[in-house]
Amino acid sequence: MDIGGWFLNLVMLVLLLAGFLLTVISLPGNWLIFFAALGYGFFYDFSGFTVQMVILLFGLLLAGELVEFIAGALGARKQKASTLATVAAFVGGIAGAVAGTAVLPVVGSLLGAFGGAFGASYLAEYLITGNRSQSHRVAKGVLIGQVAGMVVKMAIAIAMAITIAVNLIWM
Repeated sequence: MDIGGWFLNLVMLVLLLAGFLLTVISLPGNWLIFFAALGYGFFYDFSGFTVQMVILLFGLLLAGELVEFIAGALGARKQKASTLATVAAFVGGIAGAVAGTAVLPVVGSLLGAFGGAFGASYLAEYLITGNRSQSHRVAKGVLIGQVAGMVVKMAIAIAMAITIAVNLIWM
């Protein structure tokens, strides 16, 4: 491998690390990992870094997004949340992430997403039931679901990064 190849591999490793760190703070790091792999495969005409590997990485990416998307709702449903509270958790998570990023870039998106989902689901459940205890259980279920979804998404980021790094070593 020539110096250009070594440099490109180093850039890939930096992008893999950056992608993982972005995923940790609830930003689209798995997308960065995927597009870095796609670009790397394209650059080398998918020889060694195959189309099948890129498809596998895309499948992992979609699985992570799906788990993250539904985890909070599943946490709410486990606590017998109303439909309004489940929808509010999703909307509150997005609104909180956006507001959190504006207030405190990087970490704010994660804290805002968790806080927004918790607060919105609590408020929605309280409006429906008038029961503070039930509202707290629902909001806590949402938060646990979101954290579980985030952990799964980080595990997928690690799996994607390791798959790519191992492939870089064997190329």
